Amino acid sequence: MEPEDLARRMINEPRMVTEDTARRLVDALDKKGAFVPVRRIRGSQAATAVLGSVGAALLFGGVQSAAASLPLVSHSWGSILAGLVLLAITGGLLSRLIAESR
Repeated sequence: MEPEDLARRMINEPRMVTEDTARRLVDALDKKGAFVPVRRIRGSQAATAVLGSVGAALLFGGVQSAAASLPLVSHSWGSILAGLVLLAITGGLLSRLIAESR
């Protein structure tokens, strides 16, 4: 494909170019056997549970460490206040979403 044709196609059909690129990448990785470990882990519920639990623990630990460095939530009362504000905002957004879906 000529460079001008490729540039024109990227401008006119960006989604198609993205999907083609993703398909080529998956095909290349599949030929090299890069997905074999992923398929093996996905086939095991225990391995998936362990990886998911470790990932969640790391995420929560990272959020807690990041929040500890913020002055507002570095002490317990500030943390409680921020949590209540976030819960109120979330509740308001959910009630609005539920009302719109009816």
